[in-house]
Amino acid sequence: MQVRFGIIGLGGIAARFAKVLNTAGGVELAAVASRDMSRSKAFAEKFGSKKAYGSYSELIADEEVDVVYVALTHNFHYEIVKECLNSKKAVICEKPFVLNKKDAEELSRLSKEKNVLLMEAMWTRFIPAFRKAREWVESGKIGEVKLVSASFCFNMPFNPESRLYNPRLAGGSLYDAGVYPIEFTTGILGENPSKVSGMATFSKTGVDDFAVINMSFESGALASLSCGVTAAANRDARICGTEGNIIVYDFLGSRKCELYDNENKLVESFAEDFDDGFIFQINHFRDLFISNKIESEIIPHRDTIACAEVFDELMNQWGLGGSNAAI
Repeated sequence: MQVRFGIIGLGGIAARFAKVLNTAGGVELAAVASRDMSRSKAFAEKFGSKKAYGSYSELIADEEVDVVYVALTHNFHYEIVKECLNSKKAVICEKPFVLNKKDAEELSRLSKEKNVLLMEAMWTRFIPAFRKAREWVESGKIGEVKLVSASFCFNMPFNPESRLYNPRLAGGSLYDAGVYPIEFTTGILGENPSKVSGMATFSKTGVDDFAVINMSFESGALASLSCGVTAAANRDARICGTEGNIIVYDFLGSRKCELYDNENKLVESFAEDFDDGFIFQINHFRDLFISNKIESEIIPHRDTIACAEVFDELMNQWGLGGSNAAI
């Protein structure tokens, strides 16, 4: 069975997805759509799509499209995912899935009501090194987890019209970068936070441009996370337990993780290389669709909803009150 993908939103992340999709088995690129037909045609020609559309609704209505990859800016995710689900189209949506808990819960309910597959494209959870680190944690190799630390911070020059700084496009470091360390942590621990606090600085456009996030969990674990678009930081994540610690090198696209004991002696090492980590989530989503699943066990709806709840809490603490989501 060939699973026929459609792509809505044809920016850089969509180009990466299409390139990797073309290397996967059991899938094909059936259609692409943007609001600029010339752009759609150029993208279709470059990546071998059978069809190109100048509107999102046309692609969603196409009976020869099985699943839709939503790669629009964050502010459009909710409405397009909702339209897809109402049209009985399976959806893999770029992170952050949506900007608040209410919308995440609504789309999860709709997925179940319509019996349609829905998944956030948190590709980092599918990478072998992440899954090995989680396996070590679950098997108790570092005892009880006490701290998870991770940062995704990069330096992007200020441009008020860019998606990172423009509030109309739901800009800000939390939505764009913070989602990664948050969902790394919840994925590793297998639980969602009970308390969240954070501090942030803000750009001239009013969106957060750098943030520190602290989370606590019922298990007793803590998390110290950061995200930012104005300075770069080391991306190695560390998981500290009562009997050792794990380093996940460059957690965003990790190819290696290591397990150490309490004397900081290397106990076990895991490494697996790949061309692009998107391949693992594409293969997983294909298998879910073929198996008639409506949810992934690796990035379940509850984790996506919990991440959106973290957004709500932090935005309220920072006095933004979810304003980006309402613009």
